[in-house]
Amino acid sequence: MNERTKWGHWFWGLFFLACAAILIASKMGWFSYQANMWTVIFTLILAAATIKSIVYFSITGTIFSLAFISMLYAKPLGITNLVPWTILGAALLLSIGLSLVVHPFKRKFHHHQHVFINETGHDGQHFSQSTTTDYESYVNVNVRMGSTIRYVQSTNFQHAIINVTMGDAKVYFDQAIITNDRANIELNGSMGDIDLYVPKAWNLQVQLDSFMVETTETGLKPTKDGPLVSIIGDFKMGDITVHYV
Repeated sequence: MNERTKWGHWFWGLFFLACAAILIASKMGWFSYQANMWTVIFTLILAAATIKSIVYFSITGTIFSLAFISMLYAKPLGITNLVPWTILGAALLLSIGLSLVVHPFKRKFHHHQHVFINETGHDGQHFSQSTTTDYESYVNVNVRMGSTIRYVQSTNFQHAIINVTMGDAKVYFDQAIITNDRANIELNGSMGDIDLYVPKAWNLQVQLDSFMVETTETGLKPTKDGPLVSIIGDFKMGDITVHYV
């Protein structure tokens, strides 16, 4: 177990202990503002989402988690006239604006991580919970409140399902070969960041059912003269970045 994993266990252990204490204190009337049980539970969930979003540099996840918390406590905050559409609209604009400002720095930081892993030859656990290589035609990536790096090196890639909830996934398809001239990448989940590294020749077609998702393309100029790859699925509140290599 590396240092980051140990820190994560301590942090989340103490966090949930604190949540239990807050829940009991609220029901005992020790707080000046009396919230019902469901408000407290949703507050704890959103607080966890906020912390994870900050840790994994998810601007969208952080802003909307805080927006939902403010909606829960609109009355004591005196912002009932802003609930819900003004707050959600402001959160959306803030998310877009900050993403555009911070994205170049975020991309540089992520690129530095990847290079460091290759140079040292480590398994990547210093930066994420798991790093694996997949040679199968059908690939499944599941991330919940964590981070993963997956290298897809299939010689007959056909379909990938990437499920991310409150986490971060980087999936490298640059060594994958499509023999049937067609493949699918399915993205599902919410409040996460997904980075896809694909060959510039792939003809990507986005058919994703999304809500409050920022999709960005970067890297080499795509030629799109290769196999058709459809990005499908259902993804909510997050960032999707396609890196052409």
